[in-house]
Amino acid sequence: MSDRCQNLQRKVSSLMRRGRKTFGGETFRRFKAFRLPLLALVFLSLFALSSQWQIIPPSKRVKTGLRVVKVIDGDTVVLSDGQTVRYIGVDTPEHGQPFYEAAKNFNRSLVQGKAVELEFDVERYDHYGRLLAYVFVRDKSGKRIFVNAEMVRNGFARIYTRPPNVKYADLLLKLQKEARANNRGLWSVYKPTRSPVIGNRRTMVFHRPNCPAVRRISPQNRVSFHNAEAALEKGFHPCRECQP
Repeated sequence: MSDRCQNLQRKVSSLMRRGRKTFGGETFRRFKAFRLPLLALVFLSLFALSSQWQIIPPSKRVKTGLRVVKVIDGDTVVLSDGQTVRYIGVDTPEHGQPFYEAAKNFNRSLVQGKAVELEFDVERYDHYGRLLAYVFVRDKSGKRIFVNAEMVRNGFARIYTRPPNVKYADLLLKLQKEARANNRGLWSVYKPTRSPVIGNRRTMVFHRPNCPAVRRISPQNRVSFHNAEAALEKGFHPCRECQP
């Protein structure tokens, strides 16, 4: 910005020298009386404009220095500061569902007792007060492991895209397609319906047409799919209640 100011000052001075030659003495003296206010106005305008050019550093979206002290299930852990973290973008089986224990154990193998790096998205907490994060750990060789992605890659989690938290949505969808194609984990037992389903663009969840949740979908958020496979391909998540 200092260079711009210096260049501007030189241009103003040059214009004033020309003015001294072009106008008579009295006219120029009148103009000179407005010199300081004019310069102040120009510099203020330049400052306001330059503030739009500045690279504003983003708010801090990464947190380090904490460890996982407890694994709740495949997508939820407790940290050493007492906070509960819910992994963004994924959903693992609930208690009593197939692969619940397998998902929990795999998550434990990745994070239990380890220092974690938390990366945040747009929303910091869910409606239960849990911290929402993308979780990273280091393995024995120091390699950085993206836990959310590993849960999906190995078939222990489905993607669960909830706008506006969509930073890694494309990556997670790609990994889910890979897991499905190879029948990994829960995809080895999941039998998607071949009947039409109704999706909700706001929640990215799809339902059977007779599911009570369908009645609550607004017209602008409603989207129809020929079957569950088509909804999964677009990154929608099956409803937990009607299990399409």
